[in-house]
Amino acid sequence: MNSEFESISNKSYALNYSNVFNESWNLFSKVIGVGILAVAIYGFSSGAISMVIETITGFGALSNEFVAEIKGLQNPNDVFYELKEFYTENLGAIITTSVLSEIIMLLAFPLAGGFMLVCRETDKTGVVNIGTLFNGFKPQYWTRLMVVAILYFFISKIAFALFFFPGIYVWVAAVLACPLVMFTNLSGLESIKASFKLVNKNWVTVFRILFVASLIGLAGYLLCFIGRIVSYPFVLVTVYMLYKHIVGFQEDEISQIGEE
Repeated sequence: MNSEFESISNKSYALNYSNVFNESWNLFSKVIGVGILAVAIYGFSSGAISMVIETITGFGALSNEFVAEIKGLQNPNDVFYELKEFYTENLGAIITTSVLSEIIMLLAFPLAGGFMLVCRETDKTGVVNIGTLFNGFKPQYWTRLMVVAILYFFISKIAFALFFFPGIYVWVAAVLACPLVMFTNLSGLESIKASFKLVNKNWVTVFRILFVASLIGLAGYLLCFIGRIVSYPFVLVTVYMLYKHIVGFQEDEISQIGEE
């Protein structure tokens, strides 16, 4: 058994709700620029990849045809009937497009890992280095992040398929997996398992913190795209701060960022 895994998984900790949020906000004000860049890159990549996949599956053309067909309809019942028929006839293309888009976008997961490194570097030194954002694509991180991303994708899909609450449980329990990859030597699978073990010791408090942080992120969605790219990085900063308060850091860890 991996001694580092055992050491991390068996940690005891206490979370102070106010401290986590105060420190998250202070750090967020320093890294907001890099956070906006990360979300903008993700958003642009997501849109571009979705367009390519829709072209390959033919869903894009089908959607355009459908919009043209219902454009002149005034009766809501007619619109509902056409919508039902569209989804029934094209269910295969819809599912294929959705699944392929989500799987391929896992490739952008290392951006979140790189942002964890930006948060640590800034938190420790006060210096914001944009180049650090892309360190998650380095081989020593990328492979393990992909394992985490793929495992989380399937576990969360199964959990949400079973019921809404199992999905919420997995979302909270797996929250430390990404920073565990970035700040420890744990494998992707070990990072998922360690995250579950650690969060389960204080799941309700972690949920409360993530819930409030997510409301801030959701507010950005409601405002507009610009609001999203400004507010969503706060969620990622909160994840970093949860890791800091739950697992913690060795004093010399900062010197390793970007050097491996």
